[in-house]
Amino acid sequence: MSIFLNFLGNRVAKVISKLFVYPESDEDSWSEITIKEYNANSKAYYALLQALNNNDISMVINCTCAHDIWQVLVIIHEGITQVKKAKIDLLSSQYDRFTMFDEEFIDDMLTRLTIITNALIFLDKPINNNQKVHKIIKALSKA
Repeated sequence: MSIFLNFLGNRVAKVISKLFVYPESDEDSWSEITIKEYNANSKAYYALLQALNNNDISMVINCTCAHDIWQVLVIIHEGITQVKKAKIDLLSSQYDRFTMFDEEFIDDMLTRLTIITNALIFLDKPINNNQKVHKIIKALSKA
């Protein structure tokens, strides 16, 4: 999503990092900067809503700006620090115990490993390529 917001413009991507406060003055009296911030917030708000499924939309429906939506999504999908740590622990355990299942195709095994490692990368616990290769060799040798 960050990549898509960057595609829409630098200002659009930045608007999720700070709270947007709607000006109380008449729209005709807004400054050039206020208009740009308003437009950036509107684009980001729309883009975020378009990317969400119905469950996520119901969680953010009362948010008034893109920043608020982003904060709710971070909590839902990444979690607070304790939840994030628990997810990392669970995924690390899955990675450590990773083996190839009986009757499993190599492609399916690689897909499972990629899902685990990508989730760890997303949670800021990267697995380098050497570690992945070692894990694959070890999983294949037990099969």
